[in-house]
Amino acid sequence: MVFLHEALVYDNDEKYVAALTPFLIEGLGRREAAIAVVPGHNTGLLRESLGEDAEQVKFIDSAVWYQRPASTIAGWTDLVGAATERGHPAVRIVGEVEFGPGERHDSWTRYESAINDVFAAVPAWVICPYDTRRLPGRVLADALRTHPVVRAGRRGRSEHYQQPEHLLRTMAEPLPPVSPAPLVEMSLTGPLSVRPVRQAIEAIAHNLGWDRSAVNGLLLVVNEVALNSLAHGRGDRRVQVWVERAAITCEVTDDGDGPADPLVGYRPPENPREAGVGLWIANQLSDWLAIEHRDGATRVRFRCSR
Repeated sequence: MVFLHEALVYDNDEKYVAALTPFLIEGLGRREAAIAVVPGHNTGLLRESLGEDAEQVKFIDSAVWYQRPASTIAGWTDLVGAATERGHPAVRIVGEVEFGPGERHDSWTRYESAINDVFAAVPAWVICPYDTRRLPGRVLADALRTHPVVRAGRRGRSEHYQQPEHLLRTMAEPLPPVSPAPLVEMSLTGPLSVRPVRQAIEAIAHNLGWDRSAVNGLLLVVNEVALNSLAHGRGDRRVQVWVERAAITCEVTDDGDGPADPLVGYRPPENPREAGVGLWIANQLSDWLAIEHRDGATRVRFRCSR
């Protein structure tokens, strides 16, 4: 099996069950692994419809699974790898994305696009349900751009599908919003200048009462993004920090061109020295990371929470 990625557009529970139950049962009959990452209400619907077969399906709460696009991709990599190691020839997945608040809709649309590239060689068949009763029209329209096949009354190829490289270049990751004035602003002049930046941010996190694990994660992201700017950027490099009660947002700017590959940060690196490893790590640990190149400057802005 080659990677298959479909959108299921539905407007009632009956259509949901009618499409997904035979999809999962057929896979189980072929000894394929079956995973359903769906909201709680839909978990109940599928369990009831599947009957005894539900015991062979791995159910995961979508609200827990869809928190960070990059960590979700890493999670799928682990689950599919574990299934093939157990001897399953392929994996069938129902993945109902939690799009969250409106400012994150583009983040998750970009994720839906990126997995077409990241998992192109993976033996998996994925159906992503889109509930027209709760999702806005823009998200539903974007589903046609990110899924090569759509089930909306009938199953067919999407005429609006776009290759990931094109969509990711034209749909930018939105920057995390910040207040006008940063609390901290410091220069990056070389690798040694990263240390005082880390120390300043560490002091802020400790004063906010963050635990050691959260502080360590934040500092690792700061380190990776700062060193990436020093290695690949140019010109004046600066760090700015904004502070909220439960979150810290940082931004590193330089005069470089930014990453040439629009999928950087999405693809799991195959070796620790591969280009893009730093941004992959930063994406794994931050709640929200965006890269913007505008007017000759590149900014990497990321938010971490306690």
